[in-house]
Amino acid sequence: MKKGKRQKIESLGQRHTRQETISGYLFISPLLLIFIVFTGASIFITIFYLAFTKYNIMSSPEWVGLNNFTRMLQDPAARQMAWNIIRLPLYLVPAHTVVGLLFAYMVYKIKNRFLKYLSRTAIYFPVVATTASVAVAWGFLYNRDFGAINWILKTIGIIETGIPWTNSTQYAIISIVIFSIWKFIGIHFLYYIIGLQNIPETYYEAAKIDGANELQVFFKITLPLLSSSVFYVILTCMIGSMQCFDEPFFITGGGPGVNTKTVAIYIYETAFQSYEMGYASAIAAVLFVVVFMFTALQLWLQKKWVIYDYE
Repeated sequence: MKKGKRQKIESLGQRHTRQETISGYLFISPLLLIFIVFTGASIFITIFYLAFTKYNIMSSPEWVGLNNFTRMLQDPAARQMAWNIIRLPLYLVPAHTVVGLLFAYMVYKIKNRFLKYLSRTAIYFPVVATTASVAVAWGFLYNRDFGAINWILKTIGIIETGIPWTNSTQYAIISIVIFSIWKFIGIHFLYYIIGLQNIPETYYEAAKIDGANELQVFFKITLPLLSSSVFYVILTCMIGSMQCFDEPFFITGGGPGVNTKTVAIYIYETAFQSYEMGYASAIAAVLFVVVFMFTALQLWLQKKWVIYDYE
């Protein structure tokens, strides 16, 4: 091929790539603009301005420097929130990661198409329901005296007296985890199903020829090739659990006391009940930095164990 003709082809290819890139940015520009105006700008103002002010909505913000952050270090409630921001992910992240994977793998192995469709629908359906509405129903299920959960446990002989699921420091966190799995596991289940369907069948065929059993296939082929989906579930679940609001707010109300009160609930109460917007902004800024640091750490660690290119 002549040099001039080759350069012309390369030029056309670069132009086509540039046109595709511009088209892509044009398609995402409306949502990007909405994000910048309503989310990005709010984050910037909160972190770099409101966090350093005394502000109660009724009057103009008053600059107080680092007073809000100093107050945070002396606030006993803030210390409990700091512990909860670690404790909740320790429960929720492993639970969602493992249970979602087990459900997805079991459904993936179902051969009957109708049964597989029914199973997928049943697992994902709670995600569609609004959290507030189903939380009311779960409140009755958790009731100590006439709740269905305690009744079942009594019937099969596991307990003799009713468990105070939402009013005990021992069981409140467990009640949140159970509700969270039922309500949100469908999201992570969906990620796993998509990942399982993208694994080439040739790997399984080769394993069968080599005589590998089901357990060996799962741990030597499925799990390594599903590592990108596992990482994504861990990352999103960790970010979500550190900012958790719905589950403790609707199930336990953050109680008993402040045992299950999260940083998000504390920000809400400080900003919209006590009208201390400046202090709430300082707490939100610290939460943003902590989540960002944990996310950056996860993105760095994933290079050591996540497999992306396997085709």
